[in-house]
Amino acid sequence: MQRSRSCRRPPAEDGAVLVIVVLSLLAMFGMMILVVDVGSLLYARRALVNAADAAALAAAQSCGQKEGTGEAVVQARFYTVANESGADLVSGYPTFFPSCSAPAGLVTVRVTTDRPLFFAPVLGADTEAAVTTEATASWGGAGVGEKVAPLMLSANRLSDCQIPPATPTSNTGLRCAFYWNNSSSGHTEPDLANAEWGTLDLLKWDITTALNCDNSTPPQFEEWMLRGFGLPLPIDSNFYGATEGDDHTYVCRGQGHFGEALDHDIEAAIALGDPIYFPVNRPTTQVDSNGNVCSPDLFATTNCSVDKYDIIGFARLFIREIWGGGDERDEVVEHCGHFAGIEPDPNARCMIAEWMGYTPEGLDGGGGENFGLVPVRLVK
Repeated sequence: MQRSRSCRRPPAEDGAVLVIVVLSLLAMFGMMILVVDVGSLLYARRALVNAADAAALAAAQSCGQKEGTGEAVVQARFYTVANESGADLVSGYPTFFPSCSAPAGLVTVRVTTDRPLFFAPVLGADTEAAVTTEATASWGGAGVGEKVAPLMLSANRLSDCQIPPATPTSNTGLRCAFYWNNSSSGHTEPDLANAEWGTLDLLKWDITTALNCDNSTPPQFEEWMLRGFGLPLPIDSNFYGATEGDDHTYVCRGQGHFGEALDHDIEAAIALGDPIYFPVNRPTTQVDSNGNVCSPDLFATTNCSVDKYDIIGFARLFIREIWGGGDERDEVVEHCGHFAGIEPDPNARCMIAEWMGYTPEGLDGGGGENFGLVPVRLVK
């Protein structure tokens, strides 16, 4: 008996083809957005960076020539448009620190422009996108800045002079001893915390407690001490992004170990005979990496690690002598009357300096007479 066989037709693939086509089109549009629209925005940003740089330099030069804030704004806007048609300054810019009339300072411009999008609107995006960038330039007198040591003085600690003094001129002419020595955990009265050496990163000045510190001391400290630091070092401002009026000026702690390089720079500064500014730290409000207070009393009991110093002013000193804690331990004891530990410690330092003055105000980098020459340069 012959059986009949039924043949099944394969399922229709019309819908599957449609899905593949749609997905392919989306992928194609995505590629076109990436290539055309994103590429156009990147190209526009490159042109805008040039415009911002030119605007910042023009405004800095205008301030250096004492043309006033109004003219500096005019120059910034002119060079913005001249370098990128359709671009303009963002409202509220440029900003000046400390002011355009100062002999030295910083100016920041922020410029923006709208660029059309060609393929992104097909997927529901806007037809235009804003491109924004900023630049900062400095001006100053003949490149002469205040000489600053990347080494903090601890307020009311680690010295036989009153820090800060009762009045800015109270200690003038006194010979003062200053000392630093990191202390291993377990000390009941440590000078500094373990792995803390008292150095600062001046390039991370007046920051928020949330900013990450890598606790490294930049190699430029020789230039800062012997030739000058070219940027403003304000106290309790918002110029570098901190909160003005909160009574704090947090600065990242450096990697700390003096090493021979910093010792040699201190000796070179002694030979030059020029006064140097030392930032004064308020140890009761210095913080760890989480923003919690890490005072000397706390790191003696909790072994917390200082991440940021809280600077309250500057002491102006003539350095007279510097002694190390290794073979020069006897000199450290003689001149500073203090030495942490029984054995010679190469990490301790004792500095003898003549006190010249104190200021609770910030420093304007690049100060001095410009003699008709007004150097300007891009900072960022």
